[in-house]
Amino acid sequence: MVAQIKQWIITRIAVGAFSKRRDVLRFALVRSFWTTIAAVGLNFGVYQLFGRLGFLHVTLPPDPWADTVVTAFVAGPICFLAYYLIGNAIRDLAVSRNAFERLSRTDPLTGLMNRRAFVDVISALNAPYVVAILDIDRFKAINDTYGHAAGDAVLVEVARELRRVLGREAAVARLGGEEFGVILRDRAKDETMVVMDLVRAALATRTFDVDGSEISVTFSAGVSRGDGKTGYSILLTHADKALYFAKASGRNRVVHSDDILAFVSSAEDASGKIAV
Repeated sequence: MVAQIKQWIITRIAVGAFSKRRDVLRFALVRSFWTTIAAVGLNFGVYQLFGRLGFLHVTLPPDPWADTVVTAFVAGPICFLAYYLIGNAIRDLAVSRNAFERLSRTDPLTGLMNRRAFVDVISALNAPYVVAILDIDRFKAINDTYGHAAGDAVLVEVARELRRVLGREAAVARLGGEEFGVILRDRAKDETMVVMDLVRAALATRTFDVDGSEISVTFSAGVSRGDGKTGYSILLTHADKALYFAKASGRNRVVHSDDILAFVSSAEDASGKIAV
């Protein structure tokens, strides 16, 4: 019985049955109504049984209306109060659970999705989409020059700029450190590169005022396209490799995974090796 009650509570929370105060009130009213009806019926039945067995000295049959009114006035408020308290306890549990779930899926610094939420979104997609991995160029130099607090402020500003430029069309996440992830709707490769280059240019032309210091940042990005069938881990690997070559070929640029071979050739021709 305890296991069934626990499962019922979990299920109700999962479907959002106790998300609002009126849900608790509805729960208490409905449950207390049916419990009161059951109490009235049980009370009447007990009077009948015990009276016929001689355990109660009552006139048979007892007055059903008086019995109903008395039982309803006693059982109704008690049941309502009990169910209301139970409903509020379940609602508080739901609120705490939802808050914890949001925290576990949100980057505390920028307010973006974290890596876990980002991977969950990608793994749930079964239609074509585009994924990009962005990495702020020479971020360590910002921390070393201006301090980690300034570095954190830059990350917050970059997150705001990404959300501003990409809008609601894209899902944006901070994957860790100075690395961000973006999920875009499916589009042609050329259009994807135009969109991502607009984002890159928008950030490159911004100057952030951090504690009186003017800080400019750029990012490098790797892009790959998912067909809705290829595993997300493979797509992230492709995007990471494209990011690697964006760094190797000069930073402040966007590389599509389809073009990696061309960048490999140009980088090797220039230096004989690839260094990030």
